[in-house]
Amino acid sequence: MEVDDKADWVNPSANARLRDQLGSMAAALSNPVALRGLACMVGGIAVLLLPDVTTGLVTVIVIALFAISGLADLVYAVAGGRWFHRRINRWLAAPRGLAALVLAAFLGLLGWAGAGEVTLTFVVGLTGIYVGIRGVVAIIAALLKRHERDPIPALAGGSIAVVGGVLAYVVPNSLATTVIVTAATASLVVGLVLISWSIRHEARGTGPDPSAATIPEVLWDWIEGSDVGRSTRADQAAGLYFERPERLTKLGTWWVMLVLSVAIATFAVLQDSTAVVIGAMLVAPLMTPILGLAGALVNGWGRRAFQSATLVASGAGAAVILAYGIAAWAPLAISFSTNSQIVSRVSPNTVDMMIALAAGAAGAFATVNARVASGIAGVAIAVALVPPLAVVGVSLNGARYADAGGATLLFLTNFVAIVLAAAIVFVLTGFARPFALRHRPRRILQTVAPFVVLAGIILLPLMLTSEGLLQNQTRERDVQRTVEGWLGPDSGFAVTSVSISGSEVSVTITGPDDPPAATDLRDALQEDFPSPIGLELTVIPVQVTVVPPPDA
Repeated sequence: MEVDDKADWVNPSANARLRDQLGSMAAALSNPVALRGLACMVGGIAVLLLPDVTTGLVTVIVIALFAISGLADLVYAVAGGRWFHRRINRWLAAPRGLAALVLAAFLGLLGWAGAGEVTLTFVVGLTGIYVGIRGVVAIIAALLKRHERDPIPALAGGSIAVVGGVLAYVVPNSLATTVIVTAATASLVVGLVLISWSIRHEARGTGPDPSAATIPEVLWDWIEGSDVGRSTRADQAAGLYFERPERLTKLGTWWVMLVLSVAIATFAVLQDSTAVVIGAMLVAPLMTPILGLAGALVNGWGRRAFQSATLVASGAGAAVILAYGIAAWAPLAISFSTNSQIVSRVSPNTVDMMIALAAGAAGAFATVNARVASGIAGVAIAVALVPPLAVVGVSLNGARYADAGGATLLFLTNFVAIVLAAAIVFVLTGFARPFALRHRPRRILQTVAPFVVLAGIILLPLMLTSEGLLQNQTRERDVQRTVEGWLGPDSGFAVTSVSISGSEVSVTITGPDDPPAATDLRDALQEDFPSPIGLELTVIPVQVTVVPPPDA
């Protein structure tokens, strides 16, 4: 065997094949498309690794985009023609262009003169006002001209602009962070697709010329080249939709598993057991119709989309009712303030949406790729669908309506994020029909647009929660530093905990002696708060006893 292995190494034909493969790989990775993909990946990684540089750069880019947009609108208003291949109202373009230029000049002069710190948060907030107003104008224009052309695309675009503008104005910091991280991740994905397309193009020798192809042309060729075919698509769809033959049997099995998973999740919540909650996640079947809805949206399957959405809605409603009933008969006293399964699901934030986006993408990829299908169990654990519904039922039974609302928001967050992420993956992996994407783009966009708008609406409370958590953490750090300054550098005390609840600041310190006056600490803390605060200081004495060893 060793002789054969050695012969393979010295075989001239094997070495020639290896050289050809390496040459093909080098050629694939050196064409312009691959280089652009590499640039996208490097840019995405740099954004994630250099947050301070990124925020400053994004601020400059946003101001520059305002100036470019304003100049373009003014040029159109004077010269006419088409703007992005469509006609727009020249009388609206002129004031809009002037407003954009004035805003860009104001921000630029403010930063250049040093009159104030032009932060990304400030720029995003002003951008929100501008985009929101444009969205309202677009909606009004679409309604006024509804008899001349189809108003749905303009209404969808205007609604998305309004939602985005509101988010940018209300929670600029959280929105900026979310957009930057999402853009960096998208850049990494696009870079991987471009590099993979270059390798496939080198192997097949077909497709657009890499030296002249644009990124949209490459992405479209990738989508067409990834088409799984009618037969494979039918086989994959059979696992997502409950259709003949044996439609009733499949539906019956689905409902049985849903009832069992809800029962397990509800008992786990009542008992505050994380292990049992994980078991409920593994057997919960709600992921299937949600992925089916995403697949139906990108393929233009209206009947399947309606059936999947109906199944999700009816399953969610049944889960809440069943959890309510189980909680009503449970012989356990529930502590809503200390039960970790409830507390962790009633205050969702943007991180929960990020998790759901990643889990939805992974679930869709596992659906269309048999080699990673075993990972669907991990997806079920990563994103909770049934446990939040169980918390909704338990909270309603306990008349904890705020908690029920928070758990409902978490479920809706997971649902919308999974649909959007899975739809993108289905397009890139070839499950979506290229024919439908090419010939029915408006219909597909119109069915996906409501989910984008719903995602924006859901993002508002999520970002408000994230913004509140961020502000609270910042204040707690400031309080920590103030307490340490109040104790002094040579103090024997250590700060054990700091918490803020409304207008009350709670501080716990541990040490052997008497601390400085608490009123001095309250006065020092007041400088960090705009409204009057109270102080609850807890001092834990430390007693040290030293016993020497006995004499020999």
